[in-house]
Amino acid sequence: MSDHPLDQLDPHTLINNIANSSVRIRRGDKFREFWARLSLPSASPLLSRVQNIQYLEYELHKFRLQRLEEAKLPIYISPMAKANLQSRDDEVFPLEENVQEFLASDRQVMLILGDSGAGKSTFNKHLESELLHTYTCGGPIPLFINLPAIDRPDKDLIGEHLRTNNFSEPQIQELKQHRQFVLICDGYDESQLTVNLHTTNLFNRPGQWKVKMVISCRTQFLGQDYRSRFIPDGIGHYTRQATDLFQEAVIAPFSKEQIKAYVEQYVPLEPRTWTTKDYMDKLTTIPNLIDLVKNPFLLSLSLEALPGVTEGQQDLSAIKITRVQLYDTFVRHWLDVNSRRLQRNVLTREDRDILGQLLEAGFISMGVDYAVRLASAIFEHQDGNPVVQYVHVKDKNTWRAEFFGPDPEARMLQESSPLKRTGSQFRFLHRSMLEYFLSCAVFDPSSHVVDEFSLQSVLDPTSAKPLSADGPLFKRSLLTEPSVIRFLSERVKQHPDFEKQLLAVIEQSKTDTTATTAAANAITILVRAGVRFNSADLRGIRIPGADLSDGQFDYTQFQGADLRGVNFARSWLRQASFSNAQMDGVRFEELPYLKERAAVNAVAFSPNGKLLAVALYDRGLATYDTTIWTRVNQHNEQIQVLTIAFSPNNRHLAFGNRDMTCRLWDTVSGETLLVMKGHTGGVHSVAFSPCGRQIASASHDSMIRLWSSETGECSFVLSGHEDFVLSVAYSADGRRLISGSDDGTIRVWDPKTGTPKPGWVIPRVDGSRMALSADGRQFALVTGRRRGEIHLGDAITGEMGLVLQDDADEVTDVAFSSSGVLIVSSSRDRIVRLWDSSSGQLISRLSGHGIWITTCTFSTDDLQIASGDLFGIIRLWEANTGRSSSDTQELASEVRTVAYSPDGLSLISEHVDNTIQRWDSSTGASRSIPLPPISDIDSVTISPNGLWFASGCGNGNIRLRNIRTDVIARVLLGSSHHHHRHRVVDMNFSRCGRWLVACHSDGIVLLWDLESTNDQGKVAGETADLYRSRGFVVFSPDGDQFTVGLLSSPSRLCVFDLRVSDFPQARKEVCLSHSLHSMDYSPDGQRLALGTSAFSILLWDFQSDKPNVKLEGHTGVVYSVAYSSCGKWILSGSRDKTARLWSGEVDSWSCVAVVSGFSEPVTSVAWNPVVPMEFVTGSDDGSVRVWRISTEKAGGISVRMHWGSHIGQLCAADLTFKGAIGLNPIYRKLLVQRGAIDDSLLPEGDESKEEKG
Repeated sequence: MSDHPLDQLDPHTLINNIANSSVRIRRGDKFREFWARLSLPSASPLLSRVQNIQYLEYELHKFRLQRLEEAKLPIYISPMAKANLQSRDDEVFPLEENVQEFLASDRQVMLILGDSGAGKSTFNKHLESELLHTYTCGGPIPLFINLPAIDRPDKDLIGEHLRTNNFSEPQIQELKQHRQFVLICDGYDESQLTVNLHTTNLFNRPGQWKVKMVISCRTQFLGQDYRSRFIPDGIGHYTRQATDLFQEAVIAPFSKEQIKAYVEQYVPLEPRTWTTKDYMDKLTTIPNLIDLVKNPFLLSLSLEALPGVTEGQQDLSAIKITRVQLYDTFVRHWLDVNSRRLQRNVLTREDRDILGQLLEAGFISMGVDYAVRLASAIFEHQDGNPVVQYVHVKDKNTWRAEFFGPDPEARMLQESSPLKRTGSQFRFLHRSMLEYFLSCAVFDPSSHVVDEFSLQSVLDPTSAKPLSADGPLFKRSLLTEPSVIRFLSERVKQHPDFEKQLLAVIEQSKTDTTATTAAANAITILVRAGVRFNSADLRGIRIPGADLSDGQFDYTQFQGADLRGVNFARSWLRQASFSNAQMDGVRFEELPYLKERAAVNAVAFSPNGKLLAVALYDRGLATYDTTIWTRVNQHNEQIQVLTIAFSPNNRHLAFGNRDMTCRLWDTVSGETLLVMKGHTGGVHSVAFSPCGRQIASASHDSMIRLWSSETGECSFVLSGHEDFVLSVAYSADGRRLISGSDDGTIRVWDPKTGTPKPGWVIPRVDGSRMALSADGRQFALVTGRRRGEIHLGDAITGEMGLVLQDDADEVTDVAFSSSGVLIVSSSRDRIVRLWDSSSGQLISRLSGHGIWITTCTFSTDDLQIASGDLFGIIRLWEANTGRSSSDTQELASEVRTVAYSPDGLSLISEHVDNTIQRWDSSTGASRSIPLPPISDIDSVTISPNGLWFASGCGNGNIRLRNIRTDVIARVLLGSSHHHHRHRVVDMNFSRCGRWLVACHSDGIVLLWDLESTNDQGKVAGETADLYRSRGFVVFSPDGDQFTVGLLSSPSRLCVFDLRVSDFPQARKEVCLSHSLHSMDYSPDGQRLALGTSAFSILLWDFQSDKPNVKLEGHTGVVYSVAYSSCGKWILSGSRDKTARLWSGEVDSWSCVAVVSGFSEPVTSVAWNPVVPMEFVTGSDDGSVRVWRISTEKAGGISVRMHWGSHIGQLCAADLTFKGAIGLNPIYRKLLVQRGAIDDSLLPEGDESKEEKG
């Protein structure tokens, strides 16, 4: 007999329990109790009432037992959560405790976010089970509700759910009026909802259901303003949402300890030959797999797949696993297990015949075909809603009958497929499984046999068959299904023939209008897969709406193409041609920048959005008409303007000056109306009150002054800050004034009385600049001097909340959008960042500034962002991009060195963040080279014999690493001066590979004989010079001599000859009039090319006493030079953000090509030693790019990008678009500004400028 209280009730106990019931919520060892007092209706006789209630409780008890049985989980690992999407994965807390705190609080809605497969549904089922176990009579009733299974969850969510569980209408009404519920709503995203269920169901209003909601949703489903779908309305003011009734958490990826705990529970479930240690060894050894399986669903797939994946594999480190491959293996494993189960079972004769037919046809392929057809039908008929309802009597004549009807074959396949059934409802095991099978409807992997993890197709890729015109690629835009796009992009990398099929679809669109949707899908998939369209012939393609953001289209031909609505944000479009293309609705996610004559101190939009005001370092003040982005007014002050603010009537501009005054300027007449004096320090911030009658100014004198905007009189002086005040802002109702100071505090004041709000001071948090949301409910505080963070806080209570962090340099400004949904920040690292204020999620990084950004702000309609920098550039960005954090490229560290391997098949890049990447020189595929936990790399080089990869370290040592194995085989000891090690700044191998020479930061040059076992090098040249920071070394081609370039005053070149006995003494020396930054030998060893600080390249013939040829053209320091192997070309990279190609011989040279498109200096260049006319560039913009030189028909030279990494921003150098149709004039201006050829703006037939060129 059960010992549950419900089984031992009597009427008197029941009355007492119900009339005064309690629920205890456990949190650690603490209990928090809340009471629900329910009165009995006076209209009912007491005994009848008790009997009815007792019967209802009995029905609840049966329901509870049923749900406890259904909610059993074979494996459960308690998840950890983090406060927001931007929090680090190690800043976590137990999710279950967090939910229990929510249930014990006054909050009404808790949103649980997580990626697909993160374990949201599993946690929800566990939570239901825990609450059912601790349920007491009359307490809150936990209900697990699968939202996609409810027809109209926005209208009668609880009632409909209870009806499906056989509760009667009187019981439902009884529960509605007298009971409380904990709703565990699963799958908000899968139900395709966009409404606020708490609001539409009228929860917690008088006479309505009394609930607490725990609701889960996939992160990928959410837009920027997602919180409005979940925040409940406050009591008494239903039109406004109450954020204090809302809570959220994000499920964090599994830690290694959680993965191990999962495996420990997984192993005993079935008889297995592998132990926990076997699984963990494989998970940690196969590259990147441990990161992939931090997602619980992918972990479950991996554990099923691993035995088959690793069978017969000797070198596990060579296995490559992708997400789509895990799904492939899991599905085959699932169907194989079910096939063997059926073969073992006792079947009817009819079923045995059906099974035989399926086995003969291929059970796995038939099962995949069933699931693919089902997924396609779900998207076609239900627009992707994953739950299929099938009742034979009602649905036998619908599309559902094909999959769930009585046909024996369909029944057998349905029971063997990765589906789950709840009554008459069917769905795939996981939403991502549905998306996976839809991707299989586009490309059938079973018809393309692949060596499972070698990524090499066994088919001839030239024999690729056309994709089906009846499939979803042709019938449906997949751009709204990012998970499907991701699966298919991984297929591209796995199957070369699929890439060819997609390219064929794009080609088909040129002549077949029915292929338009498919072509837009195809090119989006290819771009997401990293396929580059450099030099491609895309003339006449039809791809309206395609997403080509971050794509590479160097020299691509788009003439006559249908590009309507295409997104080209951050794309590489150098020398692409868009002549006569249809470009209506094309997007670039940014606008033309504005150029001012001096550094920008502040920017501000007028409230009506029609004006942008700019304050300049040189005392200037300008306003721009935002409809046409032209300057409409200019004003010069006597002293520098530090801050500006528009009045609510849009006409007046208040600004604070360095001369300690605050002034009021009329933007129409250009007159200064008021000069407000009183501060004893510069004015850092000004703000108008919402009514416009008052101006607040914050000053370096630690004071805040309040002024009348009509008379200029000072009404109040607010003191209390202990250091200069940087920010001041009014709340939306004007009742509060908030200030942020360099003393690290935020204070709140009453602007009507000039007094501080009592008890409202946020203590020292190392803060400075502050911004307030438009509704006055949230503030953002910039903290940290060198590594900036943005802390969000509640402006009503002062409670601190989310922290926005992205490895930024010092944050210089921060601002809220008018809606409060977005935050923009600027930084000294030249990047503008766009954030989601509710989740802390980084939406995008906006790159393009060439120097520190000083200020940023939103336009009033929140559609644009303006940011200004020290060069006087004001960049304008589109803020309504809707990008998710998964689309945001990782920050790329500056490249110091690039070098090819001797066989030309690969190259390495060394970066300032002490990371090293190895690249396939043909495809651009890359991987990181593993380094010790503490690595301080200053230079790298590859031995000509292909054996060694050398990395020079900050401690002066050099690690020799085997190129094939990545194993460190030897450590060469560096220089030591006064017992201090000095870093390696440059090094070079001799061509034979025997010798290695290195220059250290103290000027000491060491030479190692690698055939010797002595790890200590021989000193060459002079004694140490601690004031040198840089030196250069290079071996001659024959290896008999090397040259050292030393940065001293003046710079000197020293030539050493290994053939002489006294080689440590320089054979020849020469002084240069300019600083040396790079050098390289000619192939014959007779000359040196020298890159200098004078923007020139010097050529030194060793027969002369000094350099005798100068190559001029660069406008910045020449950081790198390299001779080609034939000696007829010189390549140079410069601080002027270009690489130049020089052609000639001996002493006659000319520049034949300038390679542009870099956003930062070109720091390193190198020629491919095997592939003629190919070279690589490395840049401070983080990019590594491979280029190829070709001769044009007219005899000219063209340099085309073969592939490149980290594009990061729009490049339109030498782009042409003459005759383009529908291109927005603003975007025309943007393209020309970014280097597009002005000639393309000429009307058709006017070729005057082109003829001159």
